[in-house]
Amino acid sequence: MTTEQQALCLGNMRLVSHCAKKFAKTGLPWEELRASGNLGLAKAAATFSPEKNSSFSTYAGKCIDNEIFKLLRQRKKHRAVGSLDEVLAGTSSVRLYDLLPDGTDMAETVDRKLLAASMLEALMALTPMQRKVWELRLGLTGGPPMKQKEIATLVGCSRARVSKILQDSSDKITKGAL
Repeated sequence: MTTEQQALCLGNMRLVSHCAKKFAKTGLPWEELRASGNLGLAKAAATFSPEKNSSFSTYAGKCIDNEIFKLLRQRKKHRAVGSLDEVLAGTSSVRLYDLLPDGTDMAETVDRKLLAASMLEALMALTPMQRKVWELRLGLTGGPPMKQKEIATLVGCSRARVSKILQDSSDKITKGAL
């Protein structure tokens, strides 16, 4: 970090507190909000461009808010449910792992195989282009599932065309699989 960037950060430390106050009721500890805000301030100092006719504090405020939003999204995504060994509320001895499927249920296995067979049959009813796009999208060709942009490059069309193919043929697949 250059001395100019350090000066920008030191001169705008109160801005971090101001921005973090907006998120005080989210349940996150104040220290984490401030730490995330400080990271946003450092990123703002590193990427600020005065040629854009914006003041640093305006730009930094957005960067700080974005960094705190990022922290909130991460926390929401990785929320802990609890232990699988805990007894569930309202029951005397049912644990969470008792409710998880173990794959040994015969009806479940048969249903899965029937659905897979009907999906394969539904895919065979599509045009060759539609079938190829779906196979690539779902990773049925042995590789990982591909993004629309990757499929477009591979089959030689636009991403919008791939999206249209998927959209138009999804009704055929769902009707054929049901």
